[in-house]
Amino acid sequence: MPLSALVITLSDEPSARARACRSLAAEAALSLGPPCGSRLPAIAETATLLAGEELVERMLCTDGVDFVDVVSVDFSDLEP
Repeated sequence: MPLSALVITLSDEPSARARACRSLAAEAALSLGPPCGSRLPAIAETATLLAGEELVERMLCTDGVDFVDVVSVDFSDLEP
């Protein structure tokens, strides 16, 4: 199961940031860390690499999310 370490950059606008945090918290594949300014650390656990890619695409379309940095992806448990 692929695990991705992410850093999500949130909007500086407080209401957009709050909406984004609610939307992101509703994503079952995401575990969110404590925010640090406009940055929000997260771990994504998805069934496939494609599902992880689709999750990042959804996050990028979320109101209040400015950017998603993919820090690392571990898919060592997948068969070659």
